[in-house]
Amino acid sequence: MVTADKIIDILNEAGYEFESMSDRFSRYDAFDKERGIMLEIKCRNKHYEDAMLERGKYEWNRDFALANGLEFLYAVSMPVDGGHKLYVFDPVTLEEEDDYDFKWHIKKLPKNTDFSGSEWVDKEVGYLHIDDALVSVQEKTRH
Repeated sequence: MVTADKIIDILNEAGYEFESMSDRFSRYDAFDKERGIMLEIKCRNKHYEDAMLERGKYEWNRDFALANGLEFLYAVSMPVDGGHKLYVFDPVTLEEEDDYDFKWHIKKLPKNTDFSGSEWVDKEVGYLHIDDALVSVQEKTRH
């Protein structure tokens, strides 16, 4: 499975200057100071046509970015064809300019995806279809 650090490396090879957030409780995973871009990263172990995002996290990041003159991007890596594919979304622009339908709904999910424990809670989530990605990059495994 691809890691958040690998995604940051891929984006930085494309010309960005993302740095990982040192606080593991940060509401976003990386920041490009030069461009003022906040980046949330998700690494999935299965490929889906729709990338899920939590409404609470999304709205906090959107509002913080707008209030501070920043941009918020959402990057999702999923396995495909022996490698992985990275989808980068601009959900704020989709929402503002295209009146995007995230299909918000309540779903029972693990309380903490990155920490141990088996407590399940209701979370409000929505989806971004992969065809709506700002950009997608496919990296294949080399032998």
